[in-house]
Amino acid sequence: MYFNVGKGIAIVLPTLLYCLLVCKQVSANELTVTNDNEVVFTALPQQCVTLRQGRSCFATVELQWQSPSKQSFCLYQEGEEKQLGCWKNSNNVQIKIDFESNKSVKYQLRKEVNNKIVAEAQVEVSWQHKNTARKRRWRLF
Repeated sequence: MYFNVGKGIAIVLPTLLYCLLVCKQVSANELTVTNDNEVVFTALPQQCVTLRQGRSCFATVELQWQSPSKQSFCLYQEGEEKQLGCWKNSNNVQIKIDFESNKSVKYQLRKEVNNKIVAEAQVEVSWQHKNTARKRRWRLF
């Protein structure tokens, strides 16, 4: 009986240590942090996977940001001038948006007063199969 406890500890302890190391790395990869206002901005999931290269990927993306003080921010998609929304005097916001794209998209959090980019988060689009350029010929006989 005592031998089984030792085996359990031998299995659990390395697993916990591995999880602590990996979990810290994953958390660091999920965030984009800027130094001036210490705003934390995340997009989950970070990756959207489609079957074939070039096809649009569909997902519901959760965007969340936190700041130490209440501020006014607007959310933009990089390359677009139309804002996706604005929030006044907030320090913790969580929204869900419908994502549809065939390429990676970067979201920007900007200050409302001067339109300065405070933080960015990206959703990458990847695919299972590369698009091949071969012709498919159908024959009946």
